[in-house]
Amino acid sequence: MASAFEDDTRMACMYGDKCYRKNRVHLQTFKHPDKRKWSDSDTDEEEEEEQMKSENKRLCTTSPSKTKDDFLIPESIANDVALIMSQSYKIEEDDEDRPLEPSPEVVHEDYPVKESPEDVRLSIEQKFLLEMPDDFYNLWDLCVKLNKDKPEEALIKAGLTLVGPYDVLTGKLKNIKERKVSTYLCHWRYYYDPPEFMTVIAGSDNEFHIGYYRDDPFLLPNFVASMSNVKPGVVTPLGENIFAGVCAYLTQRMKEENPFKKTALQRLYKEVESYAKLKKLSLELRTPAMKERKKRVVAKTFNSAGIVVYVDETGVGYRPLPESDATLRKILQRVTDAKTDEERLKHYDDLQEIITNVQFATDEGDYGMGLELGLDLFAFGGEVFHKSIFHLLSVAYELLSREPYIDIIQAHLKNRRRGSNLSILEVVDG
Repeated sequence: MASAFEDDTRMACMYGDKCYRKNRVHLQTFKHPDKRKWSDSDTDEEEEEEQMKSENKRLCTTSPSKTKDDFLIPESIANDVALIMSQSYKIEEDDEDRPLEPSPEVVHEDYPVKESPEDVRLSIEQKFLLEMPDDFYNLWDLCVKLNKDKPEEALIKAGLTLVGPYDVLTGKLKNIKERKVSTYLCHWRYYYDPPEFMTVIAGSDNEFHIGYYRDDPFLLPNFVASMSNVKPGVVTPLGENIFAGVCAYLTQRMKEENPFKKTALQRLYKEVESYAKLKKLSLELRTPAMKERKKRVVAKTFNSAGIVVYVDETGVGYRPLPESDATLRKILQRVTDAKTDEERLKHYDDLQEIITNVQFATDEGDYGMGLELGLDLFAFGGEVFHKSIFHLLSVAYELLSREPYIDIIQAHLKNRRRGSNLSILEVVDG
């Protein structure tokens, strides 16, 4: 007699009974062995959330009484990480055919996205793996009020268009041909967008775009920011919610435009400001919560957003890179500028030394070091670093319990595009 697991027609989760994910969309999409005892009931969801919090705390914190030795990664995990890192970054100078970078070993299975849930919030989370905050939907409601036929173009006079997860609300993603999660994750993902950043508004010039930034994929965004090719790879905070972000942008535009265009922007600003006040949303550029986060940033990173990881009283959780930002940039530039493989290998040795330090740090619980280096390489840009980026970030995200970011960085590096139109509809349908 077949078991309930065998009768379940859903695709089996690749991790089986060792699955780490507590995300309800994942649990609805994949089947798991009975011993996990998953349920759709509210009670079980609360229990799962508590289990997740407990596990996160176990992985990312220690009690003040514990020492650095107490915080070491369990031997089974440490061995796996050490094996991956040592095998991945070994480069033989006498082997000209050997690739300069490792092939990814820590991967997440790409999977087809099933029929969309009726609840748009769940539908967005199903496709983009992240929960959107209320202000995201508030802006949509305002745009419907301003332009009923095409809400996504309600801010077009300011050169702004609602994109990304907003296309679930517009219905543009309904007829997509390739319904794989990796496809959705690359929808309106710009070249320099780190996994922590999700674009929701596209500008008309300089690849300008606005999005949400969050340190933890299981929590709501920390702030709204902009990025553009004026300062490639740099994340510029604009406020705590999307209304603050739009108002900050409009304020700057009004300073630059002629009187005729300025009048139209002023009217639009008043509409956005009024709705924000109605919803009791702050339009401050730097809110108390953002200032508090800044205090918890342990490293600035090339993208200027910085990283936040738990560091206990003994200092476990993060250690700084052995090179300054300026020196690291020079190292990466030398690798990028190399004319031959032999020259590139020679310059890569300096980066290899830093990566080796990351391995030691990871073995001792300082996961933030790998996260910092991975994000620095990503913000610097260059396909030559892609495999190193994936190894560094996938290990860091796994150990920090930020697994959805592994799916995002994996999908992005396989389809990392430059330009200003990053809609997957252009790629899939074109």
